[in-house]
Amino acid sequence: MAAWHAVLIVVALLALLVASGRAREVCVLSVRRGRVLVMRGGLPQSLESALVDVFTRAHVARATVRIVRDGTRARLTASGLPELALQRARNVLGTYSMPRLLAGHARRRRNIGQRLGLASLAWWLHGRP
Repeated sequence: MAAWHAVLIVVALLALLVASGRAREVCVLSVRRGRVLVMRGGLPQSLESALVDVFTRAHVARATVRIVRDGTRARLTASGLPELALQRARNVLGTYSMPRLLAGHARRRRNIGQRLGLASLAWWLHGRP
C-alpha cells in the first residue's frame, strides 16, 4: 500500500512540474519543410509569417520551436534549427513586446494531433477536413 502512495506522489509531482513549465509557454511550433504548425498557444499572424519566412529561407527540414515567457520578454528555444536560423528567429521575436505577443494570441481550430501534442499525427491530419 505504501508503494502505491509513493507512486501517486511521484506522478502528482511530475504532473505539477509539467504544468508549471507549460504555464510559461506562449506557444510551441512544429516546423516541417519550412511550413509551421502551431501545436500549443498562438502567435500574431505577422510574427508567424515572419518566422515562416525565416524557416523557409533556411530550408529547415524538421524542428520544434518553443516561445516562453522570461520575465517581461519572450525567449525562443528550438531543437533542429541551424544556428543562423535560430538567431534570425530570435531577432524577429525580439521586435515583439510581451503585451503585443500575447494580444495576438490567435485561437484556431486544432486537430487531435495538436491537442495531444503529437506532431507527427498533427501534420498527418493537417489540411484534412
